Amino acid sequence: MAELHPGDSRGKLFLDKEGRWFHEGVEITHPRTCELFSRSVCREADGGYGLQIGRERARIEVEDTPYMVREVRFCGAQVELKLNDGSLEILDPASLRIGAANVLYCQVKPEKLPARFLRPAYYQLVGRVEQDEDGYFLELGREKFYLRN
Repeated sequence: MAELHPGDSRGKLFLDKEGRWFHEGVEITHPRTCELFSRSVCREADGGYGLQIGRERARIEVEDTPYMVREVRFCGAQVELKLNDGSLEILDPASLRIGAANVLYCQVKPEKLPARFLRPAYYQLVGRVEQDEDGYFLELGREKFYLRN
């Protein structure tokens, strides 16, 4: 599959790695439209992604992940994540992994879909990450969760 970029008009709907939506290469800036689109992402049978709004369905191109972590809040032994669709999720710390260029990811939603930590959320979380001889970890309660590659 050819790689699509925000300015590439071959993809009708495009979600970039920073959570910005584009239609035929033009950024969609209306906040409520962006939130509706982010709330309406669904997995397609072939492993790709689409939007399902009522009876309407459209294929989308996703640059990296369908969800982005915008904010992190520490609540005792749990971590609450605010996602680009406006929802709040409790972090599954065992799903944390470090990707290329030190991008941090986790899994969200019951379907265990990938979510990319945007820069502010990344710094909120890594402020609590520690290192020992086994690698980098997040300690919650008395348990260490190592960040996988």
